[in-house]
Amino acid sequence: AACGVAQVAGRSGGAGDAVLDGRTGLVIDRPGDLVVVTEALARLLDDAELRARLGEAARERAVASFDYTELAARLGACLGVTAS
Repeated sequence: AACGVAQVAGRSGGAGDAVLDGRTGLVIDRPGDLVVVTEALARLLDDAELRARLGEAARERAVASFDYTELAARLGACLGVTAS
């Protein structure tokens, strides 16, 4: 995501939470189904505008939500610690 690349993620584990379907990538319901995976990848390969839009949104989200300062603030909030 941070590299500005649209992603295809399965709706299992944490990947489906990290990728926002239709906004930062494509989330598929059956990640073990080769046909479903192939169709999602083909959709990105065939649609340059979609690929660019999702990739840019993925990068923006990664930069805004997952940089070290943001992650440290979130961890601090969970632990009840404030930065000084």
